[in-house]
Amino acid sequence: MKLIAVDLDGTLLTSDSRPSPQGLDAISHAVSQGHTVTLCTGRASFDARHLTGELWIPIIASNGAEVFDSKGKLLRETPIDPSAAAEAIRYLLKQNVYFEIFCPEAIYSPSDGEQKLLAEMDILVSANPEVDRDQLWESAKIQFVQFGFRGIDQPLLLLEQGRPIYKLLVYTFNADRLNEITEHFNEQPQVHTTSSANHIVEVIAKETDKGSALQFLAGQLGVDMSDTVVIGDSYNDISMFETAGTKIAMGNAVEEIKRLSTMTTRSNNDHGVAYAIRSLLEI
Repeated sequence: MKLIAVDLDGTLLTSDSRPSPQGLDAISHAVSQGHTVTLCTGRASFDARHLTGELWIPIIASNGAEVFDSKGKLLRETPIDPSAAAEAIRYLLKQNVYFEIFCPEAIYSPSDGEQKLLAEMDILVSANPEVDRDQLWESAKIQFVQFGFRGIDQPLLLLEQGRPIYKLLVYTFNADRLNEITEHFNEQPQVHTTSSANHIVEVIAKETDKGSALQFLAGQLGVDMSDTVVIGDSYNDISMFETAGTKIAMGNAVEEIKRLSTMTTRSNNDHGVAYAIRSLLEI
């Protein structure tokens, strides 16, 4: 039996953030052949479930902070330490940037976040007239249509209510600000950062990443790591590419992923997951 971990954004999802029907069919086929397929994503678990519909398989979500079995039972969670999460939220509020807070039941974002992004975008386009404003905004709007997305006026109330914080996501068009925020969090002892796309930095607990979550799930299923397969495209996939037996890079993957890969499949818009499962893995 193989354990196949499939990323979502840039991998199973096409550029319009919808799952490839051929990819879903190939996953179902692999499962019918006795293999286990898990989604391994930076998205929240409920968002991943919403996107993939009737596909009931294990899910590694929030960049490894949540691990669920095929029936939706939580097997492991590694939230950010509450004191570190409170410090991080206070810091981001002072930075005046758009950010999201991933909790078990919802993705929360300060209510004025969309206005902050629009203001940043106007500044960027004003300084760079060649930039396509509509295309830039289309990429940002993906954040607001995530399943379970909610606005919140007082983000620190989440911690006062004892909610686990799985991940913080920052989205900014200001490259200098993004680098500054990334450096800040990489200097903190209880968290580290990764990224799944342009303009984004994601903050998770120090012990959390996709690779460690994949190792945990493989142990739960009794699968040797040499029998694990990963399919991905971006920086937050590096940890699982470093631990898996077979590593398949998407055709649209960043160079770091391609360098770590065993093989490369087609792009996400050309149903690369389906091609990888049916042709490269011969399932």
